Amino acid sequence: MIKWDTLKKLLLFGLVTFLTGQIYLYPFGTDFRLALSPVTFAFVLLYFSNIPIVPSSFVVSLSVFLGRFMLEYFNHNLGIAAIIMKHYPGGMYYLLYGLLFYLLDIRKHTEKPLLVILLLTVVDTSSNIIELVIRNQLLNNIQVVISSLLMVALLRNFITVLSYWSIKLYNVLILKKAHYNRYIELLILISNLKAELFYLKKSMQDIEKVMQNSYSLYMKIDNLSDKIERVELDSYKEKVLFLARDIHEIKKDYQRVTAGIEKLLPNPAEYEKMNIAEVFEIIKSNSSRYIESTGKNIKLKFQAYSNFETVKYYSLVSVLNNLIFNAIDAVDASGEITVREYVYRDNVIIIVSDDGCGISDKDLEVIFEPGFSTKYDEKTGAMSTGLGLTHVKSIVSHMKGNISVNSSVGVGTTFTIRIPVSQLN
Repeated sequence: MIKWDTLKKLLLFGLVTFLTGQIYLYPFGTDFRLALSPVTFAFVLLYFSNIPIVPSSFVVSLSVFLGRFMLEYFNHNLGIAAIIMKHYPGGMYYLLYGLLFYLLDIRKHTEKPLLVILLLTVVDTSSNIIELVIRNQLLNNIQVVISSLLMVALLRNFITVLSYWSIKLYNVLILKKAHYNRYIELLILISNLKAELFYLKKSMQDIEKVMQNSYSLYMKIDNLSDKIERVELDSYKEKVLFLARDIHEIKKDYQRVTAGIEKLLPNPAEYEKMNIAEVFEIIKSNSSRYIESTGKNIKLKFQAYSNFETVKYYSLVSVLNNLIFNAIDAVDASGEITVREYVYRDNVIIIVSDDGCGISDKDLEVIFEPGFSTKYDEKTGAMSTGLGLTHVKSIVSHMKGNISVNSSVGVGTTFTIRIPVSQLN
């Protein structure tokens, strides 16, 4: 039993086939016509694999016959019997076409375009010949008729398969682009999480030092002489001991958080590498979307001279993202941001420069300090946390590298990163 939704699709299929069938010609000077509708019919059967073939053939056959019957009835003076005899063979063509399409199981060969063209040509030509037999209009020169039908069938089915694959490839490209965009978003997210994870681990080390110092202080108080009253001494000891315990609890919480994040994040193996050109492409795509959201006219230029491969691409993405986003914010309305990479004396050099507003000498002294920021949210007025460049410096230092900055107010800013090649392999 055909469902109502499927029936609606079949009726629409029949209507579209009938309408495209109004583009036709009479090649042999008889009632036999060659139309464009077989292209539509074959394309739909190929592309929409969820549409049943045999029911489609019956519905389309009936739709074409009824459509041509109605047009003939309202526009000519032929009797009903004559109209039926004139147009029912045309409807039979689609029924025969669909049945042959089904019997040859053409859908299973869609990955072989040349074979599909050949099979469709056989189906098209055979259906046309049977229609001519039904009409009793096979002419004396059968060889010429069949060769003509073959040429037309070949042309029509070439168009059919070309249309089918064009749309398939277009959909693949759209899907590939969507997957690529999601991949970029995921990579940026992971890079940011890894940067935050790095900062959490650094904080854990600081907490460990504070805890050790607190416990050390507790031991010193415990060894103090009797010069201090015992009640006061015990009070200090208790406070310091509680402080050490609280710090230890904070450390355990940090450990739980970092362990949870590490389980969620992929841990690239040694063979999972990405070259710098790919990293630049990802950052360029992400930065371009941000520039578009700001409404600024900023040109991004990326130059990778050595194009080395690295397993530390998450760290590089995080570092460069921060620097480039800062550069975008520093450019007023239009400008240019350039990112260059090359290898010099076993060091990878990455230079990020912009022609934005620049940084004053006073601010340059504290630009990498935690909490320093000149940015604020225009909607809320809240200042930025100022952790971006602190993160950048920490990550670069962790890779045994260094970062320096040169800037002139009203001219622009240049950040230079140096990282040993051995730290990126």
